[in-house]
Amino acid sequence: MDPRMPCTELYVRLGDEEVLVLDCRDPDDWVRYGLHIPGALWMPFEELLREAEVLPDDELIVVCGCAEDGSDARRACRLLQLRGRNAICLEGGLQAWITTGLPTESHEVGASVGMC
Repeated sequence: MDPRMPCTELYVRLGDEEVLVLDCRDPDDWVRYGLHIPGALWMPFEELLREAEVLPDDELIVVCGCAEDGSDARRACRLLQLRGRNAICLEGGLQAWITTGLPTESHEVGASVGMC
């Protein structure tokens, strides 16, 4: 089983210099859902495939798209782990973060805004 971090634990650790929230949503989801976890770095999966080595040597907390089973986040975590990185999936993803009522930041969005 892949390691997971509860949203509340990540919330407590936001701002920790050793933690990087990595938002791997595809460009369509990034535009469609104009919210992200504060301080998150957006790196779509395709970019992650090419450029994972540019990421800092931090604990990586991975948030992905809207796959209800979390398979997209697990795929990104496994890729990072295979490259020797400390990567953990955010339990429940962005939807759980928002549902829990934790803070978000807005970014430029398309015509519709919503949650996964």
